[in-house]
Order: sequence, then C-alpha cells, then structure tokens
Amino acid sequence: MRNFSVLSDVEFEELTGDLLGAEFNALVERFASGADGGIDLRWRINGQTLIGQCKHYTKSSFSQLLKSAEKEVAKLLKLNPAGYKFITSFDLSPLQKEKIYTLFSDWMSSPIDVLGGKDIDALITRHEAVERRHPKLWVSTGLQLFWAVHADIANRTSALKSRIERSMPKYVVHSGYQDARAVLETRNVCLISGPPGIGKTTLAQMLLAEHISMGYEPVVVSEDINEAWHSITHNTRQIFIYDDFLGEIAFFERMAKNEDKRLVDLIEKISSGSSKKLVLTTREYILRDAKKVYERLDHLDNRLNFLLELHAYSRTDRARILYNHLWHADISSTCLREIGIGGYKQIVDHKGYNPRLIEYCTGGAFDVESSGYPDRFKATLDHPERIWRAAFDKHLLEEHRLLTLVLCTLPRKADLDDLREAYVSLCSRAGISNAGRSFRDALEVLEGTFITIGRNEEGKPAVSHANPSVTEFCLARIESDGELLRNIIESAVFFEQLSTMFKHGDGAGFFSGGRLGQRSRLSLLSAINAERDLLLTAMKRTFKSRSPEREMVWQAGRGNFVTEPPGKFERRVNFSFQRLGKWKMDASAIEAEVAFIIGRWEKREGGKEDALKLIEEIESSSLTSTVSEQALHALDSWLDSTLSETEDWIHYAEFASRWGGLGPDTGAQFDRFMNEEFSRWSPHPPDLEKMKDIADDLGLDDLVNRIDEALEEESREPDDDYHREASSEVESSIHEVTEGELAELFGRLSSD
Repeated sequence: MRNFSVLSDVEFEELTGDLLGAEFNALVERFASGADGGIDLRWRINGQTLIGQCKHYTKSSFSQLLKSAEKEVAKLLKLNPAGYKFITSFDLSPLQKEKIYTLFSDWMSSPIDVLGGKDIDALITRHEAVERRHPKLWVSTGLQLFWAVHADIANRTSALKSRIERSMPKYVVHSGYQDARAVLETRNVCLISGPPGIGKTTLAQMLLAEHISMGYEPVVVSEDINEAWHSITHNTRQIFIYDDFLGEIAFFERMAKNEDKRLVDLIEKISSGSSKKLVLTTREYILRDAKKVYERLDHLDNRLNFLLELHAYSRTDRARILYNHLWHADISSTCLREIGIGGYKQIVDHKGYNPRLIEYCTGGAFDVESSGYPDRFKATLDHPERIWRAAFDKHLLEEHRLLTLVLCTLPRKADLDDLREAYVSLCSRAGISNAGRSFRDALEVLEGTFITIGRNEEGKPAVSHANPSVTEFCLARIESDGELLRNIIESAVFFEQLSTMFKHGDGAGFFSGGRLGQRSRLSLLSAINAERDLLLTAMKRTFKSRSPEREMVWQAGRGNFVTEPPGKFERRVNFSFQRLGKWKMDASAIEAEVAFIIGRWEKREGGKEDALKLIEEIESSSLTSTVSEQALHALDSWLDSTLSETEDWIHYAEFASRWGGLGPDTGAQFDRFMNEEFSRWSPHPPDLEKMKDIADDLGLDDLVNRIDEALEEESREPDDDYHREASSEVESSIHEVTEGELAELFGRLSSD
C-alpha cells in the first residue's frame, strides 16, 4: 500500500477529491474544516448531491477513528445528503468497515461506501494521472520499491535515506521545485543556490528522491569531487548529489587543488550524457565569491545556464510550509490552538520567515508545550541569533560550550575519537578536569540542538554542527573572547586545528542571516594573527601529529578506501610557508620541517599532488639553493620510480613539464603501461583525456589514435530506456492565499 503518512490532512483531502472526481467524472468541491458543517467534499451525480468526509488517521487507533466518526452523525442528520462516503487513510478490516457503515447506513448503500487505505490505494492504481499530480505520494512509493529491491544501496546510503524520509512529509511542492526539476530534466545538472536556511538541501533531496523512484542509483558526494569520478559506472542510471559543494560557510572548505577543473569536467560529462544527473547546492554568496577566484565556474555557468536562484517563497508556499511542519510535529494542543485562532498571522508574513527557522520552532529543541507559543515563535524570527545565544549561555555547562566550540577547529564531520581528544585537551587547558568522563554526557546534551551525530565515509560515528549557523555563532564567540582563542591554540592536538582557524578567518561569510562584513572577517583574522608567537609554538608542537582529516583514496587491487590525507605533511609545510609570508618572517624558521619532507620523498612517502604544489613554494622561498636542489632531486626520483597508476603518470608529467621534460625512455614505458591499462579496465581506463595529452607529448601517434577511439566510444552512453513522465500537472501557485483561506487552513489546528 502507498505511504499516505507523507501527506498532511489537507494534502490527503486534495488527493481524495481528485480521485473521486476521476472516478465519477464529476467536479468535486472541497471545503475547509469548520466552515463546512460536516462536509469535506461535495459532488453531484444525476442531479443529486453527495458528500464525503476525509479522516487522515495513519498514526491513530481504530477506536479514535470510530469516536471521530460518531461525531459526524449529528451533522449528517441536518444535511441529509442523497449519498455519503467516509474516506480514511486508516487500513480498515471488513469488520471495522461494518462498524463505520452501521453509523452511516441511512446515507450509504453498503459498506463499500466506507473507503479505507487499501481502497484509496486501488483508486490511485486505477487513475494514474491523479497520482502524477501528487508527487510526494508517488515519489515516496517509488522510493519504497527502490529500497526494497536494492537493499545493498539502501544500506550504503542509509543516512541519506533517513534524511529524505524525515523531510518529505513536511515538504511543500512549490514553483522552485518545478523550476529545478525542469533544469535537471533539460541539462542533467542543476545547481541550487540561495541564502542560508531557504531550503536548498531539502529541494535537492526531493529531486534526488524523485529520480531514485524512477530507478536512478543515488551517489552522495561528501568531501571531494573525486568521489563522484570513482563512482561513475558506464551502464547504470545514476544521480549524484553534492550538498554545499563549495563549503558550508566559505569555499576554502571544499576546493582543493584543481578541484574546480575536475568539477567542471564532471559537469560537462554529465550534461552531455543521457544516463547521469548531478545536483549541487551552495549558498549564493559563496558561489559569487568562488566564481571570482575560479574562472572555470563562472564560464561554465554562463554557458550551460544550469544555475537556479531560490528567491522568496510565495505567501501560499509560506503558509503551507508552516502548516505541514505544525501538522507533522509533536506539538501540544494548547500551542496548536493558539496558532489556529490567529497566531499564524505573526509568522506567515514575518520578514524573517525562513524554512530552517520554521523547522527549529516546530522541533523538540523549542518549547512546543506551554502557552505563548506564537509569541515565542515571532521572537525567534525577530532575532534568529538568539536561538543559539540563549541556549548557549543559559542552558549549557562550560564543558558543553567547549565541545561545541572546539568543533570549529575540526573537519566538517569530526571523527568521534578525534573530537574527544581535542575536547579533553581544551577542557584541561580551561581548568576543567575529568572531561573524558563527561564526553558522552556532553554529546547527549548537545545532540539535536547544537550538534548532530551521524556516520562518516568509513561508517564510523562522526559529529558535526547541526547546521552552518551554529558554526558561524561559534566563530563569532571565539573572535570576541581572547582567552578562549588562546586556550584553543595552546590546547590544539592536531596541526589542522590551527590551519582551520586561519581559514575561517580568511573566509568567514554569513552569521545568523546577515552578512559578516569585511571588517568582521578581518577582525577574526586579526585576533588570530595577534597570537603569532603562540601559533608558531603550537605549529611546531603539532607538526608530526596525526590528522583529523580523511580522504577517499583509490588504489588498484584495493578500490576506494578512506585514509588520512597522504600529503598531510606537505600541506602543513605549505601552510607554514603561507603564514611566514604573511608575517614577513624568514623561511629558515621551518627548515627542519622542509628537511623532514625531503627525507620522506627520498623514502617514496607523501602525497604527490600536494608535493607538486609544495615544490613551487620551496623553489620560490628564501631557503638555500642546496635545500632546493635536494628537494627537486628527491621529488624527481620518487615520481620517476613509482609509475604504476594513472595518477602517477599525471603527476610525473606535470612535474616534468615544469622541471625538465620527460626522459628519453619514457615513451616506451608509457606505451607498455597503457597497453596493460586497456587490458585491465572494462570498458576503458580512467582519465583518458589526460593520458592522451601525455601520449601526444611523447609523440606516440598510434596510442593517441587508440585513446581517441576509446573516447568516442565512451561518449556514446546508452539511452535511458526507463522514462517516467514528469510531474507537469503539478502547477505552481498562481492564486495567492486570501485572509479567509488562511484562517480556514490554520483553523484546522484548533478544531477538535
């Protein structure tokens, strides 16, 4: 049976009205609760008036449903219709139908006029066109079928599955959804941008859910666009989602070296194919800033026109979003009654209306029990920053606050053990003992409000801030508290805690719905730079620490696996060079660290991509020529002696193009390598375009022709033979809701 629980009572009535209209070929009128005198639906057949009553009771007991039905009898005695149908989403047994029929037998021909969940399900099957007008219903049904058939994918993407299932019932299909799906349909790529909290992620998840229900395999890209490249399969319909692809609050969080090129390459590949889709989300201001730095992003956007701006919701959308959240939430009857008798007016038209705030104020972290609910709701919309400030200062112990704050210094998804180590160290520095024992308690207190606990790419527990606004609040708190900042620096157990704080200072963006201006950004960076001596000491102390960061790495014979960044030490030295430059200090201050790196290169250890970036810093630094020569020789020897994978050749070719050219015997070696690759991969090896460039540089014409043939074959992707009609019948709101309609809608919440 279809999943009616994703619908609100209003949506269930709309569905039922459409179904009865199709079944009887009649116009079915709908009436609001409270103004109908017992009528939800009314239609005429052969000159006679029939009425229907809808009861959306998926989570209630039959005794509750029967009690509610008994109240309708008195209304029917006054109306005395020619016919009556009682419709419920509750899955009724024959005996239960008989009990309801007994109540209404004077107006029903038989128990067949009592329609339960299975009867509605059968009507939907008979009238598929009606189902197409209710995308939440058919998408949720398609999802259930997909997860049931593909249990392995359901397990692998369990976190995504849970997020979609939580968000779908509250979702309102609005014009932005129609615009986004049209872009995705025509371009295969949709980039959703907009202000914080506007609903970008939820919209992306709905697009994803729709395509999963159509048979597309979902692929979640969480850290790096390489995850998408390694997950592409030639003969499978796939949809990729890359949420906050430029970072949550600043694009430094995402864009690694050359990632903009890899992203553009992927977009071009997917946009020109037929069996792949890609959905990306980002804050509008981050996209604007990133396009100033990454020319490829700006060029691609203008050329392919896949950008979608999410602007303000219509009044109808805002009302329905608020209603759906209230209807599906666990809110006291007192609070609902206050909203229903007029409290909604303070919310629907509020200038600070924001779907994220609507979700917060209807959730468990908010007071949804006591009287005064609309006023509390409005106060939150008036001053959204108070959400975190009041809870942070009044309701958290100091150790709870420190755990929330130290998350700013760790990766977006912090490993549980890494977080514990950083937390205990910061607490110790702040004079709080036994923090290790209170760690679990602190997590329990904070989860659901300031933090969320999920799983990382390895399937291990990972902790992150509940949303970017928490991060922004914490950064503002650190910037304003010098002692706290010094404690964070001196307690750092990972080098990356220090580099991350600098990046936040360089790239902080929005805070609590309003932009942190350049002055505030510089204020944070200035506060960090003022502690230069402490930072230098902490950088040296933590240089050889393990890294809290994780990367998806591919290796022949092993496949994809998650590990510390292979180039973590190269990144640390690179960061040190940048800081010394800003502080106008001599590079000799990190000569020992550079020597350590050279020693690793001589032992064939490190990250090649990061090494190529570092060698440029070493060459342009004030270090002695001897150190530079040692570094060049060590890196050349390492790259030349480890040419076993595609990426090895790419890195070696990049190095050689800048520092001396490919060796005389390299051509034959590369030709043998590619022959082995063609025999090892099916249908073709990866990164053929780059391999072609190397073959061209080496003058290997036959190999170039072979690669061209493979690229031509690869471009002929299989047609998408599974096509489901678009939800074209779902129209965006042209009619704006009136005051009377608003009163009728929210009046449902205060009715018995």
